[in-house]
Amino acid sequence: MAASVNVYHSLPRDLGEQKIITEAVRPIPLGSVLRKDGPARAIRDKLRRLDVRKPDYYTGPPWKLLFDDIVLFMKNAIFLPGIVFPLWSRDTARSFTLENNIYDRSGFVISRLSRRVEAFAQKYYHSGPLDELYPSLPNIRDITFHAILFIAQGTFLLSLPFLSFLSFNILTAYIIGFVTLNYFVCYALNGWMPYGYIQSTDFPEAAQWDQEHPNEQWIFLNGVAVGKHWLRSNINRISLTFHRRVTGVHNKTSGIIFDVIQCLLERCLYFGTSDTRACFAIISEALLKPQNDRVVLILHSQGGIEGSIILDWLINQHPRDILQKLEIYTFGNASNHFNNPRTHKKEHNGEEHDPHGRAIRHIEHYANSMDFVSRWGVMNFKQKTADQKDRAVLMNLNAGLLSHRTEAKKHLTKKQIKENNKLQKAWNSYAGALFVRPGSGHQFNQHYLDNMFPLDKSLTRVQQNGDGSPLPGTFMAAEVNIFNDRRQVDRLRNLKDGQYENEHHAEHHGINGDVSVKQVYQLSRLWSYVNGKSPEDL
Repeated sequence: MAASVNVYHSLPRDLGEQKIITEAVRPIPLGSVLRKDGPARAIRDKLRRLDVRKPDYYTGPPWKLLFDDIVLFMKNAIFLPGIVFPLWSRDTARSFTLENNIYDRSGFVISRLSRRVEAFAQKYYHSGPLDELYPSLPNIRDITFHAILFIAQGTFLLSLPFLSFLSFNILTAYIIGFVTLNYFVCYALNGWMPYGYIQSTDFPEAAQWDQEHPNEQWIFLNGVAVGKHWLRSNINRISLTFHRRVTGVHNKTSGIIFDVIQCLLERCLYFGTSDTRACFAIISEALLKPQNDRVVLILHSQGGIEGSIILDWLINQHPRDILQKLEIYTFGNASNHFNNPRTHKKEHNGEEHDPHGRAIRHIEHYANSMDFVSRWGVMNFKQKTADQKDRAVLMNLNAGLLSHRTEAKKHLTKKQIKENNKLQKAWNSYAGALFVRPGSGHQFNQHYLDNMFPLDKSLTRVQQNGDGSPLPGTFMAAEVNIFNDRRQVDRLRNLKDGQYENEHHAEHHGINGDVSVKQVYQLSRLWSYVNGKSPEDL
């Protein structure tokens, strides 16, 4: 039986409202400033006070965010091997028939040896050649290029302090020369892509896509260290999983080390790259097409950082009815925030889980528990927003219990006001449910889709039972532990307000209105798209 899966929902802000209380300053007329009896001074009204909501964590100073990111990196450094491990499936995934007979002795020795290696390898890789670490020649070529770039970039950065004594012209020429050489080497990985995106292969399973799903458009934005070959493998795997045609927007790689530096710039400086702007333009165009009722955006790794920036731009430029078309699903998300503002003044009756109460109706995050990138991104920041520790909800609960159904106190003490001036990761915006799978690995195909949406022997469909449910022992069939489900949130809200008469009614509210849900696939909207199916919208 599969290990249980933790599902995290952010604690609604009305249960942990944090505000900075300051004295209000009355507007000063020009005559008061220029009066003759003394210098200009502010006229303070001590009877009026302002409640200023605390800023979100991700809006803090870049140097503070950078320092926190470095500390978080060091805390999770032990999980760095979890980016690539396991190198293959521990248990035999499946054994399927090869196009070429493995016992065929025709051809050169190298050809025969290659067929034998592939026959052995395909027993331990769920998606065969689509897996990133599968020992095919294109994969080996990309891995070799990345290894060379990693060593070269590391040596380059370490050499800079020792070469700082050289003249400015020589040092500048050295830097420009290395960056230029790095660009041409990366061009071998990124390939020629004039429009910045490619389409998935027209598999027979998705051949009727235009007829069966004319109102949908699927877009994928890749993560760190992905060239053209791996991008095509990613979108082809998505196409085989959901039987849709997929547009892959290329977040071009500059090598692992330079990509990580770019991640820090994007997270700490809110920096939008040319790839980010290109993806924003493609998504905007898809949303504005009248024939599109649904636009599905899938993000992986660094694509989650760029996706969070794109989402902010979309919210800023498009009306609510357009944004309601968009659905977002992330894997190994590296971002430090994910906005999804409410469309009503107050959040009530579990609106955190109500798709109609938010600008984006559906957002889901998937993470492996021992994936370094997930721990450095979505797991850290989402779990902070879901944690009740050090949140004002505890103070409000106690106040509600002691007040005996009277209104709880809303003001903060001087000590709390001082604390509110400090940035806290718990006070952040991270919308969407987080599904945490016990396990390791960061590769999109091999470690995420293979474990969450395993394909059958033909590599054309996701394995399912006859009733459409996942096979026993798989991730989607695992039982769930839900943090901050609607029933719990309603109970906390009632206690906070000193109201007990509705607590019995709250017992009947669970996640998505059903507390009997026990398995991942019953909570996962993305599962309802597998094998060409579509979810039933409310």
